[in-house]
Amino acid sequence: MSSSLQAPAETPETVSPDSRRAEVERILGSRTFSRAVRLRLLLEYIGKCSIEGRSEALTEQQIGIRVFQRPAAYNSTEDTIVRVTARHLRERLDLYYRDEGKSNPLRMAVPKGSYVATFRTAEADGTDSGSCDLAPVPKAQAEPDASATKVERPAQTRWPREARLAVAACALLAIALPLLVYQHFGLQRQPAAQQELQSFGPPSLWRALFTPGRRTFIVPGDAGLDMYTAWEQRSVSLDNYTNQNYQNQVTVSRPPAHNDVALSVRSVTPMADLRMVSDLVRVPEWMGEPAWNDWIEVCYARDMVVANTHNNNLILIGSSTFNPWVTLYQPALDFYVHWDYVHDVYYVSNRAPRPGEQKEYIYGRPIPTKAYTLVALTDNLQGEGRVLLIEGTTMGTTYGALNFFTNDKLWQPVIRAATDQSGKLRNLEVLLSSDFVRGGTSNTQIVALHLHG
Repeated sequence: MSSSLQAPAETPETVSPDSRRAEVERILGSRTFSRAVRLRLLLEYIGKCSIEGRSEALTEQQIGIRVFQRPAAYNSTEDTIVRVTARHLRERLDLYYRDEGKSNPLRMAVPKGSYVATFRTAEADGTDSGSCDLAPVPKAQAEPDASATKVERPAQTRWPREARLAVAACALLAIALPLLVYQHFGLQRQPAAQQELQSFGPPSLWRALFTPGRRTFIVPGDAGLDMYTAWEQRSVSLDNYTNQNYQNQVTVSRPPAHNDVALSVRSVTPMADLRMVSDLVRVPEWMGEPAWNDWIEVCYARDMVVANTHNNNLILIGSSTFNPWVTLYQPALDFYVHWDYVHDVYYVSNRAPRPGEQKEYIYGRPIPTKAYTLVALTDNLQGEGRVLLIEGTTMGTTYGALNFFTNDKLWQPVIRAATDQSGKLRNLEVLLSSDFVRGGTSNTQIVALHLHG
């Protein structure tokens, strides 16, 4: 009599290191992670350290140093790259196992509050089709005995007609009374709410940028990058910005103390950008569309990844030295905002001047004349979603865009001209000029309007 030996089935407690490594390799080789460079680096590091049991290497500080090349004494409270990337990693893993990896024998996860990966078999994770069987219904419940004695129900007594009318009248009064109270008190507050709605920008623009089912990323500027450019006299491309390569080229802006971090590592956002973000996140409230809140995400420019730009709506605040992500969309625009950091002069180049427009608008110091702000609506590069760019000749010129959105005499003619016969809002560029006063702007005017499509 012959016998054969069969390896025991793996359980969550006995998943072998080789099986775990194979699962990590499957994920790294997937389409879902093929272009997510930063997520791949984090996934590979977390997977390797978790399999080898090196939990001491999976702290936020160690990951920042070993994966994202942060200096040894960097401040993880200010630089949140590890936390943000880990959150994106968890989202991407969920997406992977819902689609491309749904037939994998294992499931890798990075639980919230930890950077140590877990590995479970598909059956233990509850994703196997056999694990969803319903418990059998008891026969006595599913199939009543036909021979059971039939119980006669007593005849129901109907209320007198007068009693039924009285109950109906009470029910109508219970419904009508709250409505009357709301009409008396609530409608008195409605004009103020409508006035507040009209005081911040065009509804058609917000409906183009906030769409349930498509995430909207609001990305304020990185003032640390702008300070790095000014001090180091070195520009930073989007590629170097996303890979953080420029952090290795720090000379003039290096702090004197060894236990401090360079300017470029600090997370600094201009006050004008914060004011803009605080208004933008309230748009769903003003529009009466609370469901939009679930699709809004505020993301620091340094924490953005390329995948976030795919098929999403974007609101990018700041010119290229504050927010390099705008360089993805600048080629499609007529106006190009750029800074000559050697001579400290900002230029707004007009690549398609219309009659009466200048080819170039200049903002220089120490005695500037006019500050300029560009508000542009364009298409996402993938053809799905819209992108709003707010660029200016200084960090304070974001206030020029706020002045535009809060003044219906400025934005109403623009939106009217940009709306086609079908009611769709066309792509547009609005160049604004303002008086620059103590870090803010006043007397904002429209200099040029270009429509596309």
